[in-house]
Amino acid sequence: MKKLNFFLVDLMLLSLASLSFVACSDNDNNDQPVSNTWTLDESNSNMPTDGTIVAQYSDAPVGHGIGNLVDGDDNTVYTTFHSKFYITWKGSKSEIVRTYTLTSAADSPEKDPQEWTLLGSLDNLSWKTLDIQSEQKFSSRKEKKTYHIENREAFRYYRLAVYDNNGGDATQIAEWTLVASEFKDDIADLMSLAEGYTISSKTPMGTTHENDRTATADQLDWLKDPSQQPRKFGDLEWSKFQVSNLYPFGDPIPADVNQHAIGDCSALAVLSAMAHVYPKYIKHMIRDNMDQTFTVTLFDPKGQPVEVGVDNYFVGDGTNVNAVSGKNNKITWATVLEKALMKWKQVFDGNSDVGGISSEYTAPIFLGSGESFCFTSGKLAPKDMQRVVYVTMQQGCILIGGFDDGDLPVDNKYKTVNFHPYSLHTTSNNSAMFTMRNPWGCLPLVTGGYSDGKEDGLLPIKEDDGKIPSNVGFRVMKPGAAKEFCAELGKLEPYTPPVYSPSPIRLAKSILRGGE
Repeated sequence: MKKLNFFLVDLMLLSLASLSFVACSDNDNNDQPVSNTWTLDESNSNMPTDGTIVAQYSDAPVGHGIGNLVDGDDNTVYTTFHSKFYITWKGSKSEIVRTYTLTSAADSPEKDPQEWTLLGSLDNLSWKTLDIQSEQKFSSRKEKKTYHIENREAFRYYRLAVYDNNGGDATQIAEWTLVASEFKDDIADLMSLAEGYTISSKTPMGTTHENDRTATADQLDWLKDPSQQPRKFGDLEWSKFQVSNLYPFGDPIPADVNQHAIGDCSALAVLSAMAHVYPKYIKHMIRDNMDQTFTVTLFDPKGQPVEVGVDNYFVGDGTNVNAVSGKNNKITWATVLEKALMKWKQVFDGNSDVGGISSEYTAPIFLGSGESFCFTSGKLAPKDMQRVVYVTMQQGCILIGGFDDGDLPVDNKYKTVNFHPYSLHTTSNNSAMFTMRNPWGCLPLVTGGYSDGKEDGLLPIKEDDGKIPSNVGFRVMKPGAAKEFCAELGKLEPYTPPVYSPSPIRLAKSILRGGE
């Protein structure tokens, strides 16, 4: 906020100036002063609408006026004899800008801007910071640099506030563009490409639960009793653990979900996605009985709430938690929900083994809705993939994705795991369309072995990343009962992993072999 102080005196002056915007020329005309305003019509290629651009200062030399900044020609240059200044765009209507570009001049790299902020406003008075850049360097002359921003709000005014240049006695910029979001409010035009619908006329839990069992009164009592343990499956053992804090980062977040020895990656991907969009709902699902037991509210095969009791016995070896856990081997809300899922499955399916269950089977048990659909790999162009992810997540949907092929290099650093579900997340990574989180909480490396987990298993999915986009398919699941617990769906923040001390990878060999 300190950097914005120099704007305060000038805001009133600029607001007054905006009342008298006129079209004028700042080309070579030695008989007229160079204006600090320039008007564009709707045919311009730099800005999303017609409107007016205004510079803070009227000190541009003849032939270097503000109009050069938005004329679509990188051979012309806007110049000001200041290293700290702002430029404001007033459009004819509000637009959601998600990308902007700056192009360096043909000479004098010392005059390039290197530190700036992009801001948006509805009224030219109250401003919201959209992007902050520092220590920026243009590697060549007339280089166009693109910046992606996490903006979901439509603003009529956009301001480029430059704080410093590379040491020159003036600052010059060849071009500035603002690119409006291509995302629509819905994806109706893409739904002809969707398939794998799970909506059912028999139950709100979807087609995957049409043939589930009906529980007896005794079974419901067993389900609710925390002291009753689900049957063992595979070679897994149970151990008692002290539960100290189900929410180590304050609220549920994806980093609380780290797979170890149970092959339920689809279920864990669902939990990770839920934590991103609906942390308050997760807390609503779990009641702490304050005696190392918990009561979890799930949904039965008919979509009715059902209580499941869970105590502090979890899959483990006495020292390590081999069930899903948080960082550093800690029990979290995810551990509790995973065990509740085992008990649910034993009653309504007859088998407590949660290994290999699908996301469209798991999500309804937590959400009470089995409505979902999918886009298989190769069906969508990259820009449409990004649009589906952002639009459906902003609508509150839960998204799970996966890769057809394994061992593909991602970002020249990580490798994909095939037939293995990932949770999908919006991202603050400027170069990525979205991110996909491996529920392992770490990633296989191109160089061999596995990451230390500091990235929390996040893969950046980039439009130009080789074969990656065409290899991705994903399932969109409706939020059901969770939706009311996210009041500001349209303002969903990107998922950024917290800072923590990574613990050694503890993935069972069967998990690594099978990509489960």
